[in-house]
Amino acid sequence: MTQRSIKDPLARNLVLLRLIPRYPRSISTVELRDSLLAEGFDINLRSLQRDLSGKLSTLFQLVCSSEDCDEEVRRLRPYRWSFAASAQSTVPVISPAAALAMTMAEEHLRHVLPPTVLALIDPHFCEARELLQTMDQNGLSQWSRRVRVVPPVKPLLPAVVEPQIWDDVATALLTGRVLTSRYLSRAKAQPIEMRLHPAGLAARGATTYLIARVGHFDDLRHFALHRFIEVRVTDEVADDRGFDMSGYLKSAAFSPRISEETMALNADVHPQLAWALAETPLALNQTLQPIEGSDWHRLQVEVPDDQEMVTWLLSQAERIRVLSPESMRVRVAKRILEAAASYATAFA
Repeated sequence: MTQRSIKDPLARNLVLLRLIPRYPRSISTVELRDSLLAEGFDINLRSLQRDLSGKLSTLFQLVCSSEDCDEEVRRLRPYRWSFAASAQSTVPVISPAAALAMTMAEEHLRHVLPPTVLALIDPHFCEARELLQTMDQNGLSQWSRRVRVVPPVKPLLPAVVEPQIWDDVATALLTGRVLTSRYLSRAKAQPIEMRLHPAGLAARGATTYLIARVGHFDDLRHFALHRFIEVRVTDEVADDRGFDMSGYLKSAAFSPRISEETMALNADVHPQLAWALAETPLALNQTLQPIEGSDWHRLQVEVPDDQEMVTWLLSQAERIRVLSPESMRVRVAKRILEAAASYATAFA
């Protein structure tokens, strides 16, 4: 920081505003003075108090402990300062590019983060949106209005999770504590009680899952958050057995493997599907060759032998004919025949 900026009241006040937390957190004038001094700004307490209670409180939504409804808080010395809980700060604490990133990420994060965390960062989302709205001629503002992420399949609405359950699960996971719970499994007709050792959280589509061990068992299981009826964080330390999320997901945790091996998929594909696969292949080793005397293509690729692969093949319906392996060909054909049979009466 240059000598000129150290003596510049505007620079000092910008730093000062960034030091003030949002209510219910607060910071005293002494702490503010010391922090400013560490930044190279030398100001006495009287001048600092005058700036805070004068022009800064007029321009920004600052609240002082001297105005609190609680008499004990009003008596606190030195005074403590906060931004109002609902304040939308106009201090440029984030760049336009960062504001764009926040607005683009907001919709996704609302389905992943617990309500208490969202409540803390919601003012920052609002601030980001307002900053872009004031920059009508800025290209980034146009980007946020014109760019969207379109899901490749029909999106489902997120399952509703009680805020308190979200908070308790997140608390247990972050603090490493055992959860006692009542959970409604799809396989059970009534709730079951369990002691869970939280290991991780995974959002898959419209559902967020808690990954945890049950009681003294060693295996990890998945529990949809919206099926918890009740949870309670205990004081018992959880044992996650050195859980590694990256390694766990690679083990096909959310897409059951039909076989531990990969499979060499051979199939004939419709020209439209061949075009799509040429642009976005199933794997790096994929090949597509024209079939003589036809506009279809021969697809050859090494892929995981898992449920996701079966689902993808079924989703292509009449645009793909599996040739091998035979086990996959039979599996897909059987599912298609079963689906067709359920519509048989429509063509009777």
